[in-house]
Amino acid sequence: MLVCDKCGAGINEGSKFCPQCGDPVTEADRVTVPVAESQIANVEISFGESSSANFTKAVQICKNIPSYSVTGEGKQAQHKISLPITEVDLIINLYELVGSWKSSQMLINRHAATKKDLTYYGVGCYRNRQKSYKPEQFCFGEKEYEANIWGCKRLNMPINEWGGDWLDYGEFDKSGAWHFDKDRIKHELELTLKENELCPILDRKRVLETLEKLPDSINPKSDRNWQYRTSYEEVNGDYKEVAVGVKPVIKKINIYVVGGFKPIWDIESAGNHSGNERVMKVNLQLDDETPKQKRSSKTKKKSGSLSSVWWIVAGIVVLYLLFK
Repeated sequence: MLVCDKCGAGINEGSKFCPQCGDPVTEADRVTVPVAESQIANVEISFGESSSANFTKAVQICKNIPSYSVTGEGKQAQHKISLPITEVDLIINLYELVGSWKSSQMLINRHAATKKDLTYYGVGCYRNRQKSYKPEQFCFGEKEYEANIWGCKRLNMPINEWGGDWLDYGEFDKSGAWHFDKDRIKHELELTLKENELCPILDRKRVLETLEKLPDSINPKSDRNWQYRTSYEEVNGDYKEVAVGVKPVIKKINIYVVGGFKPIWDIESAGNHSGNERVMKVNLQLDDETPKQKRSSKTKKKSGSLSSVWWIVAGIVVLYLLFK
């Protein structure tokens, strides 16, 4: 994993320069220590003397903050405050007053930052969470397309009742059991965890514990929390409903959620049948299907084809005799 030692931006493996600041990639950019599990970021704002009408107001706000300090004198004076990122609204208000001055600077965890870091990504989502009617449910998704078991909808890994997305990371074995590719799932999670790491609510440790709690393999024939995801495909000349993946029973999936809060999603089921009824309709078309079964199907097709030919020939003979 690469993180720029100058600006803190993520860098793709193989890149020679930071995509944000252009700093050449060195060993200093390689992170060997895991991202902090759950640590509230610290924000520092500093600014110098200014003739702006906002200067007096900015100083008045800073004087109410315990961390406020002034170094230097006269025109060389530097005003500085430090706040946890949970005070994001206050930070934004202050930065809007001083952010355009040449003497001002904002650091988040000692890395240069802009207002965009406070209004987009994980922090912007956190602000919306704090205003929501049910903050905890907000993180697990209030809408159908946001439902997730991770506790963060910005990880972009929803758990849909129709399956798909990360639920397709895996494969079937010959018995019909689905095996998740957890290494690939973890890789995708780590990328979005890094993008949203400034959110004070995001708990990386809990997200990875949720992945660990998710079964390594699932067999919908015996696990009523899951069903087969099916599709009509051509098999040996016929279109059949075959299993192409798995999908959860959305009302039961919160058993994998880590922590005391259990989200509830008010989503109507796509079908009224039970999981067992669905399984009975699924034809997995496994590789160990017996040759006898296959030959029987082919024999029926040949018999039907020959019968049609004889009827056509008989019709031609009758017409010939009538008009002779």
